[in-house]
Amino acid sequence: MKIVVVGGGTSGLLSALALEKKGHDVVVLEKDKVGGLCRSEYIDGYTVDIGIHAITMLNDGPLIRLLKKYSRYLPNFRPYGDYYIRTDKLYNIPVSMQEWTTTPVVPNKDKILITTKIIDLMTSGFSKETSVYDIIKDMNLSKTSIDFFNTICYFLSGEDAKKTPLWRLFTGAGYIPEDDILPFIYKDLKINPLKTVLFKKFSRNKIMDILNAGFLSSIKSGSKKYINKFINKNRYWTQGYPLGGVQSICNCILYSLTKTDIRNEEVKRIIETSSETNSNSNDNSNNNSNNNNNHKNGYIVETDKNSYYADIVIYSAPSRYLPDIAQIPEIQKNKKDFKNIKFTKSLTVWIGHEENPFPYMGSEVWIDYPCWATCTSNYDKSLAPNGKHLLGFSFTNTKKEEVLNIIENKLGLNLNKADMIHFQEAIPEQASCAVNQFFVYPKVKDNFYVVGTDADPRSMGITRAAYSVEVMLSELDNTFNKNNKNK
Repeated sequence: MKIVVVGGGTSGLLSALALEKKGHDVVVLEKDKVGGLCRSEYIDGYTVDIGIHAITMLNDGPLIRLLKKYSRYLPNFRPYGDYYIRTDKLYNIPVSMQEWTTTPVVPNKDKILITTKIIDLMTSGFSKETSVYDIIKDMNLSKTSIDFFNTICYFLSGEDAKKTPLWRLFTGAGYIPEDDILPFIYKDLKINPLKTVLFKKFSRNKIMDILNAGFLSSIKSGSKKYINKFINKNRYWTQGYPLGGVQSICNCILYSLTKTDIRNEEVKRIIETSSETNSNSNDNSNNNSNNNNNHKNGYIVETDKNSYYADIVIYSAPSRYLPDIAQIPEIQKNKKDFKNIKFTKSLTVWIGHEENPFPYMGSEVWIDYPCWATCTSNYDKSLAPNGKHLLGFSFTNTKKEEVLNIIENKLGLNLNKADMIHFQEAIPEQASCAVNQFFVYPKVKDNFYVVGTDADPRSMGITRAAYSVEVMLSELDNTFNKNNKNK
């Protein structure tokens, strides 16, 4: 089949890789640089990623599963290390109940309040729309504790405590499995619950029972195992950082693509078509459009340069723009939801310096100014010139003109001695995990699919994108199997 993948970021390239290996004729259309946020740049002798990354679930996560199954090459990962909070000193981010009751990060009076509230919420349940702020606003917590929760929320969801759902805090901490939340995320799932890899542990009837019982009941029924995880949670992180930077992940995919055609073109319009309209379509100069009237219910994908016929479209660009270019009923009926998808911009500054204020493997967050900071050359010295260090700082809701002063004051780092300072503005997730956020289910219809970080709420970044690709492939296989049975 002819498949057009719109967008050449992580999810688009992973989709192309899998579909090529399944024998399809694949074209990838990317208006900007191939790789999206899964790439690196060479700046003044330093290899800097687009944003800061930690690749999660390396034991058996979606990225590793897809690469092992379809890629000829695999990246080399170094163990990521731990996560810290920098206040007057460097402390571990509390995870287990014991750590919460002993952490110096929050005042003593708040420790018992927080641990008791976590157990109470898991026992009594809470609604899907409950925000972190809805809980902490009446707990009489100190400003330090409230700032701490705001910072962790920015880190996990891209939003502050008022806009971050409580379930995201609990899934991010590892107390509640993300799959337990998924049946309630997608808007139309109650109408048509689809049995895919997404719900491989559930039968169709079980999904309906869960949905009919409701979110609150689901949380309460799982309270025993959730509380047990909270009490016994360890600090083992199955995360890593790729040698060579995140570009090495992108390269492993690109070097494995032997037949896929990747073109630097901007998609302007996606037109649903039929055998009649196909027979009237014109070939372009590159013979990309197909006027064979044997095709049914396909698409004409028009770009700024060409037009392409597709039996199937895989859309991996930001979904909030999809209603503007695709006049497809299944998309237009949810136009308002698509257009209201929220995302948060981040400001990353990379600094090349002879000093290294992060002499450890891992990263840290700052409470007073929401920031995620790390030294990527700790994992791979080749990312920086000999004797230098590559420091990364990702800020949310902080002005560009303020960040250098913040870094100097926080770390005592003399930036006059920096030999490289590079700013990046990016959108780390196509959809933040906000309260009432609309996530697009990867299957829009039998021949139109959406992948990316706005099509799956699990995990973050590259891992989240890979999750959506797994769901898309499962749905596509189900469609093929169904069609073959009907023949």
